[in-house]
Amino acid sequence: METVDDVDYVGRYVQIAGRKLLNFATCSYLGLEQRQELKQGAIEAIERFGTQFSYSRAYLQLPLYEKLEEALGSMTDGYALVTPTTTLAHIAALPVLVESGDAVIVDQFAHASLQTATALLRSTPVHTVRHNRMDHLEDKIATLVTLHRRVWLVIDGLYSMMGDFAPLAQIASLLEAYPQLHVYVDDAHSTSWYGTHGRGYALEHLRDRSRVVVALSLNKAFSSGGGALVFPTAEQRFRVRRCGGPMLFSGPLQPALLGAALASAKIHLKPDFEHLQQGLADRIDRALWLGAQLDVPFVTTDRSPIFFVRIGDSRAAFELSRALRQRGNHLSISVFPAVPQKQAGVRFTLSLANTPEDIDQFIAALAEEGKRLGTFAARERVTVSGTNSLIPRIFPRAFESGPPPP
Repeated sequence: METVDDVDYVGRYVQIAGRKLLNFATCSYLGLEQRQELKQGAIEAIERFGTQFSYSRAYLQLPLYEKLEEALGSMTDGYALVTPTTTLAHIAALPVLVESGDAVIVDQFAHASLQTATALLRSTPVHTVRHNRMDHLEDKIATLVTLHRRVWLVIDGLYSMMGDFAPLAQIASLLEAYPQLHVYVDDAHSTSWYGTHGRGYALEHLRDRSRVVVALSLNKAFSSGGGALVFPTAEQRFRVRRCGGPMLFSGPLQPALLGAALASAKIHLKPDFEHLQQGLADRIDRALWLGAQLDVPFVTTDRSPIFFVRIGDSRAAFELSRALRQRGNHLSISVFPAVPQKQAGVRFTLSLANTPEDIDQFIAALAEEGKRLGTFAARERVTVSGTNSLIPRIFPRAFESGPPPP
């Protein structure tokens, strides 16, 4: 665990122990935390209500909650419920939604917060299936629907470690084939940067949402704090609001976070919000293309801002991470227990704070150091930077876009 230096943070860089490093580790994919609208929303909320509003939401809440939930409802076309965190959203919702006589299926790579929440379902059978193995999943569903009133499938929309999406087209087919099937999705990592008004991957692609509940994050790309649940019916929202444990006993979102979240929601609802999303998509395409040219072995080529390169041995993964830091880059290292044993690797993310030139040098450095250290093979050793690169001619829009305006 490291601590950034006590200097201003702008997103493109992090400064650690006196070194200014290009930042490839943030989950703030759109960089909205630097937007003046969010800062002003937080300031105005503090000025009106103070630094905290110390009441259980079960008894008394700020009017900002209703305004935020209305905005989130407009974003998602669903019934939105704001929660203290996404983790507490799961802990509030699943014990209420999953009833006696139901069964639960969890993808093995579902987020740890989902594993925590399903462990609370003590009287409910919980089955784990291999990651995104649809043949195994359908076999399990076909068996369980003969034994249980309902079957809940618990998944991520975008898996946070590897950066791969859930196979939602196939899951939609399963929903159609099995009327007893219900789906609960943690879509924290695709909130904001994906989908109409930033509603995320699941809400964008699951057209029939009558048996689908989705959890979003108001952290990460949304850049404020807390979480939200999106229900297909007002009745489900009401039950979780009234009976979900954390909705009764956990602390509320404080005024600053609510003010920032409401300001963020207003940005999401603007007609030009998709231009921010496109800027990130251009950067993702750039990294995927260059990685393919240099034989960087990404574990998936799904079009997401999360990239993972599996190394295997944890010592080799640390060595590659250190080499990239020496070249001025900050990224994440993933070892057991975050990933299975002997499946260690390096994980990096892209955001609007990364310029095209930043991405070029980082992917080239990753390929060069991977080849030099023998952690993976690169087809050729190249240097890609500035306007001499081929990439600006292939992705001119991305190259010209640069960092987002302050």
